[in-house]
Amino acid sequence: MTRTSFPGFAAADLAFLTGLAAHNDREWFTANRAVYDDRLKPALAALIDALNAAFAARDLPLAGDPKKSVFRIHRDVRFSKDKRPYKTHVSATLTRDGQKLSPGLVYVHIEPEGGPAPAFDPETIDPLDPSTLPSAQAAEAGYYGHGPFAAAGFYLTERPHIDAFRRAIVADPKGWTAVEKALTAKGLVLEPGEPTRRMPKGFEDQAGGPLEAALKRTRWLLRRPLTGAEIGGEGLAEVIADFAADARPLLTFGWKALHGVKIER
Repeated sequence: MTRTSFPGFAAADLAFLTGLAAHNDREWFTANRAVYDDRLKPALAALIDALNAAFAARDLPLAGDPKKSVFRIHRDVRFSKDKRPYKTHVSATLTRDGQKLSPGLVYVHIEPEGGPAPAFDPETIDPLDPSTLPSAQAAEAGYYGHGPFAAAGFYLTERPHIDAFRRAIVADPKGWTAVEKALTAKGLVLEPGEPTRRMPKGFEDQAGGPLEAALKRTRWLLRRPLTGAEIGGEGLAEVIADFAADARPLLTFGWKALHGVKIER
């Protein structure tokens, strides 16, 4: 496989992930990892290259590196009750600066087509272990077996970023309403967003108002399920890039909101 073309993910290669879900142990992985190393990883790298070109064609300031943007398949089980050593999907993110979880990203999650995909939660992927999170502990069925999808938007872990996004909504309620309307027109609905139970500190005066639901969010994300035919086809990068283009109003709003926000370590 060359890095200049993306042929789609072959069904025979995706079967490796199905097998890994059924036999999630080192012995099986070692015996079968040639499929992962020689087929799945190169296919994901080729997809990233194709996405870089597709994003550039749509003037979207997103890009990924075929190596650095890919999440490892090994799970971190150090603090987890779930000791399965491997993820049963392959995934990557594309961002403005190449950092995996930089604010404003497109995430690609590839696994065999299954049931309805769950809400996008990047904490289920590297570097965090899904079973260490309350949301994952409440849904012990795990993350595999739900189907492939793409996600776009803002997965925010730092309070300064979250509050900056909230302040932007309050400062420009008409602009935020326009974002929501633009997304709705494209058939896109924001994911639940890990909302807080109470109004966040500093935004109590917005309680009961039209912005309350938006301000209680900690994440602003969109998800598009992918079909087996789509991930198996040469046009997958175009499908994902079209989705990202539809998500542009959210990305643009968030990038502006977070411009210049610094995180002190």
